[in-house]
Amino acid sequence: MTIPTESSRIGILDHTGPSLGGGTLVAAHLASLLARDYAVDLIRDWSGFSPEQLSNAFSVNLDGVNIQECEAIWESFDVPGRCSLLQQLRRSWTLTARYDLFVYAGHWLPPFCQARHGLIYCHFPIGLPGANELEKNERWAHRSHLDRWLRMKAYRRVWQARLNGYNAILANSRFTAGWVERRWGVQAQVVYPPVDLHVPAVEKGNRIVSIGRFFGIEPRCKGHLAQVIAFREFVSRVPGWELWMIGSCHSEKDRAYLSTVREAAQKLPIRFFINVERDTVTQALASAKVFWHTAGLFENQAENPAFAEHFGMATVEAMRAGCVPVVVNSGGQREIVESGVSGFLCEGIPELIRYTVALAEDTSLMCFIAGEARRRSVDFDGQAFDRRISEIVKETFLRGLKRWNTNGILSCLPLRSKASSHG
Repeated sequence: MTIPTESSRIGILDHTGPSLGGGTLVAAHLASLLARDYAVDLIRDWSGFSPEQLSNAFSVNLDGVNIQECEAIWESFDVPGRCSLLQQLRRSWTLTARYDLFVYAGHWLPPFCQARHGLIYCHFPIGLPGANELEKNERWAHRSHLDRWLRMKAYRRVWQARLNGYNAILANSRFTAGWVERRWGVQAQVVYPPVDLHVPAVEKGNRIVSIGRFFGIEPRCKGHLAQVIAFREFVSRVPGWELWMIGSCHSEKDRAYLSTVREAAQKLPIRFFINVERDTVTQALASAKVFWHTAGLFENQAENPAFAEHFGMATVEAMRAGCVPVVVNSGGQREIVESGVSGFLCEGIPELIRYTVALAEDTSLMCFIAGEARRRSVDFDGQAFDRRISEIVKETFLRGLKRWNTNGILSCLPLRSKASSHG
């Protein structure tokens, strides 16, 4: 048992990616919350943006948080052939051993936790255990049946040891928790992300707002081109409306995608707000009547669940601002929107257009569902998140240590000190 004190050290690794997004907001909120009672480090690769930019983008106070740099961490911590097990253990030791509690917040595979205690906050289990990746290795097909069996058994043992280093796994939605169980073979507690939005009192106009990072290419993105097509049809039926598209865009590839979307939106009443501050987003939501979100629109959720919206923080923010959400019926959106009551869940672009036209033509329907959306959004506020996380952290400190035996792991596989292509 560990008695938590103000000197207890907590390390939070934000392993979500180089761009600002909802996952980074969760890690920052976690750090800000826990820094009230503990010494907290927020760890990530800061090459994509600065702590000041993070704080301004999400209005989160990081003054009491120690900022730590960890370069080149975007790949999973468990990919056969990328590095040896010994290299993984050494890297994990450097990253985690100094802490009384290590929190991994990401969607890849976590490092071995060598802190006294460990928690995982999973945004979605994109990373698969090493055993699941072995068949992708080019040398796998040339190994004998016995060799495959031994390696598979060893990797599964290593995977179990990796998870045994953590006291609990948390998931941002029931959708994510279900896939954690399917892919990782363990259960996760659902702790919905914190959504806090102070909405200014402004008059709402005939406006649709869409929030989503501009990245990739269609269809595996947030569906911006599909929204442009939908809006063209919508505004031909209901003139006098405009669409505001808000999102971050950083890399050269992402800027090329944004240019494609801008070109498609020419001659339409569509405005773009790129890399804007938090106040601009809040003002936009406060002045809009409808919110669109189309992530996962073209994906088969059973085959490619990672491309669905894993929760939908932007959807909750829009609802808090009194926007009626008209969103894709997939992923975590189903846990947020009560279709026909606090918004609409759509199976495709035709339904997106149909529901939005119905709202635009019926003021009483718009007002009723907007009110229900505000009511529903309260279920996901930051206070609920703060209470649950504080309880879990205290419970974790008071439990007996949950540790794995390094010697047992090192005896599983032949260790290599250099990266190679071996599976």
